Amino acid sequence: MAQRLRSSVLALLILPLALPALAHPRDELGQASYVGITRTAITIELSLTPGDQLAPSFAALVKKPDFVQHVRGALTLSLDGERLALHLVREPIRTPEQSTKLFLEAPLTSLTAGAHTLRYANRYAPFKSGYLATTLAGTDGITIGTQTHGALQQTLTVAFRAPATGLPLFVWIVAGILALAASYGIRGIRNKPRS
Repeated sequence: MAQRLRSSVLALLILPLALPALAHPRDELGQASYVGITRTAITIELSLTPGDQLAPSFAALVKKPDFVQHVRGALTLSLDGERLALHLVREPIRTPEQSTKLFLEAPLTSLTAGAHTLRYANRYAPFKSGYLATTLAGTDGITIGTQTHGALQQTLTVAFRAPATGLPLFVWIVAGILALAASYGIRGIRNKPRS
């Protein structure tokens, strides 16, 4: 019992010393990529978070006019082996935690039903970097399958399925209205008194 108590007290004394090691490294740029897949576009939200030691130099880097182009040029995205062009969809956002978020998109002209493979790579590294890449839950009926990460999480390969596209909703609505109108029209003819 006394041995267990000593071990618990020792663990409580050591824990505060170990916590900083579990936090974000002070001399590293955290790069988290969140990939979204819809029928009309592939979206990338890239969050760049500098450690305390990097914050001043990273803040200066973000202010440069070619910052976004430099980051975008280090990202590659392909769908079924065909490279896609990424476009900035809104201005970068600076968060209170000193993070900078970029929102990029690759529009899709047509996504056929069935299996597809998406490949994403982030090679942006002005400093020592720690990477994370993941796919958001599928939308528009997209089913996310296997996700394979590179050793440093700079690369991500995603297998997914796109559903067969049906008629657009407005077509079904118009068809329903026409069927209802036709039904009332036929009833009206049947119920019309004969002269």
